[in-house]
Parts: sequence; C-alpha cells; structure tokens
Amino acid sequence: MNATQIGGLTANQLRGLSTTDFAEITTTQIGGFTATQIGALSATNLSSLNITSIQAFSTTQIHGIATTQLAGLSTTDVGEFTTTQVAALTSTQISGLSTTAILSLTTTEIGALQATQIPGLTITQIDYLTTTSISNMTSTQAGAFTTTQVQSMTNAQIDAYLLVSP
Repeated sequence: MNATQIGGLTANQLRGLSTTDFAEITTTQIGGFTATQIGALSATNLSSLNITSIQAFSTTQIHGIATTQLAGLSTTDVGEFTTTQVAALTSTQISGLSTTAILSLTTTEIGALQATQIPGLTITQIDYLTTTSISNMTSTQAGAFTTTQVQSMTNAQIDAYLLVSP
C-alpha cells in the first residue's frame, strides 16, 4: 500500500489492522497518515510501529496524537521520539506524558522543550525532572515555569533552577 492509499483509509479500517501490520509500516507509508488518522489509532497501534516509522512522524502528525495515546505509550516509545518531535508536542500533550515517559526524555530532548510547553508540565512530572535536565535549560525555558511549578520543586531542583533562571 502506498502513502496515498494509506491516507485514504478510514478510522475503522485502520483499527482493523493488526499490530503486525503496524510493525511493517514503512517510513514512506507513514507520510500518508493524516493527523486525524494518527489520532484515531490506539496506543497499542502506535507502540507497534517500528522506531524509524515513529521517528518519521511530521510535526503535523505529532499534533494528531491524543493525550490518552501518549499516556498509553511506553517509555521506550516516547524515548524513540526525536528532539524535533518532542519540541512539537503541545503543552496539553506534554501534560499527558506519564512520569516514566518524562524520565525517558534525554537532557537534549528536555532542552528542546519550548517555553510554551513548560507550563504544561504537571507537578508530578516536575518531580521527575532531573537536576541535570533543569540546569541544562535555557533562561527562557526556566522563566516559563509557573510559580506553582517552582514551589513544587525539591531543594536540589531549585538549586539547578537558580543556575538558569532569568
């Protein structure tokens, strides 16, 4: 099936595909998925995609991933996102990541977060930010934390935060 044909599949047709079918989808075929189709997939379907297929998602396709899908992804799945893909997540999507998914993000990926994404971090997620991740943020990122988020930080996190805060 080519990318154009995949783009024409209905949500019901996509849900009818097996996890084996999803595992065999190529990076070229991934390009045919619309954001709406991506949003219609289950977390299991997304998890079945191979690493190169997940990394082939465009920014538009990343925006199609629902928070419930993100919450259902394993740390390995989230860890497969590229830095560009992490930077493309909306603040709502960021808040949908599990705490273990936050832990799976590299310092580089945390560093790629946009200032508009930082307020999307939940208090529980902030608990899982390492001091290294915080100290490697830019002053713009640090300035985007809300007062409530900063108040929830541990003493060690505050020390790291003070190194980069505006």
